[in-house]
Amino acid sequence: MREDTLLITAGDVIEVQLTSETVVIEGADARHVEPGHITNRMRLFVREGEGQERKYDFDDCELGVRETQRVVVVRGKIKRRKEPVNLILFNLSSGEHEPFEQGLALYLARKPLLGPIGKGLLASVLVAIIAWLTQLWSPIGYEGGLAIALAIMLGVVAYPVVWFIARVWRRISEKGRYRRARQRFIDEMRGRVRAYAQGLSQTPRQAAPASAPVAEPPPAAEPSGA
Repeated sequence: MREDTLLITAGDVIEVQLTSETVVIEGADARHVEPGHITNRMRLFVREGEGQERKYDFDDCELGVRETQRVVVVRGKIKRRKEPVNLILFNLSSGEHEPFEQGLALYLARKPLLGPIGKGLLASVLVAIIAWLTQLWSPIGYEGGLAIALAIMLGVVAYPVVWFIARVWRRISEKGRYRRARQRFIDEMRGRVRAYAQGLSQTPRQAAPASAPVAEPPPAAEPSGA
């Protein structure tokens, strides 16, 4: 996790807007390709520490938020995406939080150096080379074109086997890796937010400046005797 891709903002909620929209996907013949689904959207208007007001949109958010409550919004920058994605929303006033799985999956995703296709191709080439060298040095091996043909055949056979094994292993290992990375990230953000909330509670409030004393009018002059 890179700190320069993480955006953490805090502030007081000044307005909450709740809307919903129905999304229907239609084909070329105006038939519904997929059943429609309703997306609930919550828009928060937040006044940050410096007085700046910003709005944040959250889709299908079940966390209860009302005006005057203090929240912390955790977002992340994703390559080839103009806007950052929502990761976690903390409600400091109620002590609750909600992670956004779609944003977390994008932010915590890890692209391997070699995918199943790359591993299959690499294994195919290695098997072909090893098979060809074995034919050259083996006293009972084939020679010439037969050795090359056998090496190519073994390499072709090795490709789908290695590709299938690499794909299944990546799916299993990636699921476990993401689960652990997700839990570590949420725990780290909870720790940061907890420290932030404790800092706010320990900060003494500034007393209102005392009003300046009002000057009393001078006493009226006594009339002088004749």
